[in-house]
Amino acid sequence: MDDKVTILVVDDEKGIREGCRRILTGEGFAVDVAANGKEGLEMVKAKIYDLMLVDLMMPGMGGLDMMEQVSQIDSEIIMIVITGFATIETAVDAMKRGAYDYIPKPFTPDQLLAFVNRGLEKRRLSMQAKRLMEERDQKLLEVANERSKIHTIVNSIADGILVINREKQLVLFNPAAIKMLALSRKLETGKDINDLILNEDLIHIIEEGFSSESSQYTILSEEIELPSPINKTLMVNVSKVRDETGQDFGIVSTLRDITSLKEINQIKSQFVAMVTHELRAPLSAIEGYLSAYLTQAAGNDPQMYSQMMERAKQRAHSLLELVNDLLQYSRLEVKSVARKKEPLNISEIILSTVELLKVQGTAKDLKFEMDVPEHLPLIEADRTEMEQLFTNLVSNAIKYNVKKGKVMVKARPDCNFLHITVADTGIGIDDESLPCIFDEFYRVCGPETRYVTGTGLGLSIVKKIVESHFGHIKIDSKVGKGTAFTVMLPIQQGKESK
Repeated sequence: MDDKVTILVVDDEKGIREGCRRILTGEGFAVDVAANGKEGLEMVKAKIYDLMLVDLMMPGMGGLDMMEQVSQIDSEIIMIVITGFATIETAVDAMKRGAYDYIPKPFTPDQLLAFVNRGLEKRRLSMQAKRLMEERDQKLLEVANERSKIHTIVNSIADGILVINREKQLVLFNPAAIKMLALSRKLETGKDINDLILNEDLIHIIEEGFSSESSQYTILSEEIELPSPINKTLMVNVSKVRDETGQDFGIVSTLRDITSLKEINQIKSQFVAMVTHELRAPLSAIEGYLSAYLTQAAGNDPQMYSQMMERAKQRAHSLLELVNDLLQYSRLEVKSVARKKEPLNISEIILSTVELLKVQGTAKDLKFEMDVPEHLPLIEADRTEMEQLFTNLVSNAIKYNVKKGKVMVKARPDCNFLHITVADTGIGIDDESLPCIFDEFYRVCGPETRYVTGTGLGLSIVKKIVESHFGHIKIDSKVGKGTAFTVMLPIQQGKESK
């Protein structure tokens, strides 16, 4: 023991007390003495002792009573009984009160030291065991805390995580992994990964991570497609887990949902293809007209040159429309866009928009039928965006109509929504194209649309405007019969049209 051993001798015989003090002090122990049980008990309350020698037969408080109370104060103290009346009964009674051993009187110094050293060795072992138990409990607490921290960290990660030991059993996972894989069965640690995950591509890359060939790589990465109804693309990264000696413990697999990134790449490709096509044709035409004008290829015919400039102007106008559509789409994509909503009587906007666009239907000799009451329930909307919305819908009804066709606009209130329908008797949309009609840069391809210019953004802009005003839009179309778009905008409660 590192600190000096403290011993208390309690005996009513002064000769025993002082004899024990001299012998034990000579061995380097710190020794205190007490003449009776009461005095010894107060000393135990005031100071910690490693060992106590106590006489059984003392006036006032006897040794047995004192030991019983000392055990309640310090259960670790070693108590050795000194008695001149040692019997089996007294020995058993002393042991019940917490005594470790007893020394019969009279005893020699060597006998005293033998009993004391044996008792101190017992205390040393007992204290060491207690310290080891405390250290073990502390280590277990630290492990539990670390495990709790790891689970907290792992559960908060947005990427899916699967940790698998070398027996291919699942040892750790997080909610993100369950969500990404849309697992119907419950994930349980200790279960074979092949029994928990049914996706063959994911199992394949996990198995590849366990293979000896993968030892030369730090990370294996692979894209996997999750089939319907999940329809997701995941980037799976698999890494081996090794200790400081390089021994494999298992693998950790991270799952990242890259579906939106793939969609963005696809949209970018569509955008590049669309812009390239839409820019090349008008610019080539404008360049051709300008070259013909500058080289005077048409001779001295002013009417021909006037027609060339008019066509060049039309081509330039289509380019300007393309730029405006792109700017409008970009503005709607910005989350912090500022909308100036106000109570609107939408009939005024619908009627003025149709009147403005009627001239575009002259070439096809289109007939316009309006069923829009002058006074409709008010809606709360941004005037500019409403004008853009109906301009796009009416313009489409004109572009994709047939000669001598009709454009019909109807508005009526229905419960909490104002229903506005823009219909045409045009070429219609096939069933295959209908689900994609509101996608960015999507255009219906066919012989009838070959000469119709556009960006493929008009209807996606319409949908974004409607949704930003908490409304809905639906489409009904039949090939060769025509198309009808119905916009449903919420009526402002408690307001009447003026």
